[in-house]
Amino acid sequence: MDAKPKPVHGGDERLAGFVLSSRLVSSTLMLVNFGFFLLCVVLTYQATGAVGIWSFPGEVLNFLGAKSPLIRIHGQWWRLITAGVLHGGLIHIAMNLWVLYDVGPLVEEFFGSYRMVLIYVIGSVTGFYASYIWNWQSLSIGASAGICALIGAMIAYGFHYKTPMAGAIRAHFIRWAVYLVIIGLMIPMIDNAAHIGGLAGGFAVAYLTGAKSLFDDWKETIVKIAFYLTCAVVAYAFFQVFQNLTRGMGA
Repeated sequence: MDAKPKPVHGGDERLAGFVLSSRLVSSTLMLVNFGFFLLCVVLTYQATGAVGIWSFPGEVLNFLGAKSPLIRIHGQWWRLITAGVLHGGLIHIAMNLWVLYDVGPLVEEFFGSYRMVLIYVIGSVTGFYASYIWNWQSLSIGASAGICALIGAMIAYGFHYKTPMAGAIRAHFIRWAVYLVIIGLMIPMIDNAAHIGGLAGGFAVAYLTGAKSLFDDWKETIVKIAFYLTCAVVAYAFFQVFQNLTRGMGA
């Protein structure tokens, strides 16, 4: 049976147009990352008495959900999500938000809002899980795992669709991926395992789901179900951070 176009409803159509035109997911991700950055500034001041924006104590980052030994020691797997919204300082977040601002809207345009969330979140989780497998004792943070997932998604698009434009996109983002890996090998403090894991996770999600569709078929239903489940898991992870905040650092 051929897939049928989704019925058009005035309100739904206007809402969909607003979401696509405003790049809502990309903007929301940037705001969430920046919000946690400000939270780090506040907690750093409370812990040290100094206004630090260039770097944050490991205690603060661990308290807010960094990937750390607590994943193995206490089974806090939700840290594989929350680690992706934390940054070590102003330069770290500025670089990541710059790339997210550049790549995010492109991925959202090609894959749509639902897939964008799946690619970013699942890719971030696979990135930090790879980091955990590589070195479970290290503390790791940053949006770069999710950003690498977006790059992996664009590479997957280039492999999935056999057109000259798709081939050019594939070549462009493969170069990005190679540059990221090389930089990661040159700078010891960069978590290359998280980058590679993010690339792989984003590639897999994007290749399996394909680009956004105008048809409301079985695949779109699965994508939407996966989207809502992912949002629920993210909400649970953020709730764990909220519980930490209510208990207070050092409690």
